[in-house]
Amino acid sequence: QTATHLVCPPMTRLKSGLHLPELLDALGVGSLTAYTDDTADWSSRLYDRFLDLFPDDKDEACTSAVCHRVTFMYSLLYEHHQLNTATHDALHEMFGVANVAALEHLALMVRAGALRSADGQDIYLPHLERMDIPIAFIHGAENARFLPASTERSADVLGRANGAQRYRRQVVPGYGHFDCVFGKQAAHDVYPLILDHLEATK
Repeated sequence: QTATHLVCPPMTRLKSGLHLPELLDALGVGSLTAYTDDTADWSSRLYDRFLDLFPDDKDEACTSAVCHRVTFMYSLLYEHHQLNTATHDALHEMFGVANVAALEHLALMVRAGALRSADGQDIYLPHLERMDIPIAFIHGAENARFLPASTERSADVLGRANGAQRYRRQVVPGYGHFDCVFGKQAAHDVYPLILDHLEATK
């Protein structure tokens, strides 16, 4: 679901445009964590109250502080109805700590709308022939991290460079980003699409 081009929703573009990761870096914040607990210090509790103001996941009606942190760090990565309780409760284990330098790089690419090196150079797109391999783009229709237009654009650009027959793209209704892999019905709804591609290209 992440490809050569990045088309993101307005809130992600806003956070990237405001250079929030660079601001955090300038303030001496080297990393962000999805983990929180009831015995957290005042700064951690203040961080959680601050995140309550962000509208990213209000439609999901979730009260989990971990969930809000994950959404602030990466955007809304899943449709809640696709996660079972055990997966939702383990989100802090799956996401853990995010390096602010990595978030800076992601924000840079969001602003550019495509892959870039960490220093902002366009070193990948001039060499699309290196991606002359069979690729299946499988994208959640509700993906709020990278909109489906991302892989649509990538498949088009790669197809024109290397031949459209090398690329397949399928959009999965009712799924976001992360839940295409860890969703409670992903093995039924998404994995067969992966298997079909592997069987067709072995």
